[in-house]
Amino acid sequence: MGLSNMKLVTFYWVSQVGMLVGTAVYVNAGTQLAQLDSLAGILSPALIASFVLLGTFPLIAKKIMNSIRHREYA
Repeated sequence: MGLSNMKLVTFYWVSQVGMLVGTAVYVNAGTQLAQLDSLAGILSPALIASFVLLGTFPLIAKKIMNSIRHREYA
């Protein structure tokens, strides 16, 4: 923020929205882990889906940001 001419209000709400999505992904994965009651539960579809989402979230976010940047300069 200090190196750009972005307004403080814009910086704040964009940061909060970005962190909210990331927090939701981490909370979902943690919730699924907390519900494990046996070692066999590691292969449950919900837990696998949570870990897939956790792993692909940064890639999806990067694609979205690149798409937004591309539209700004086009």
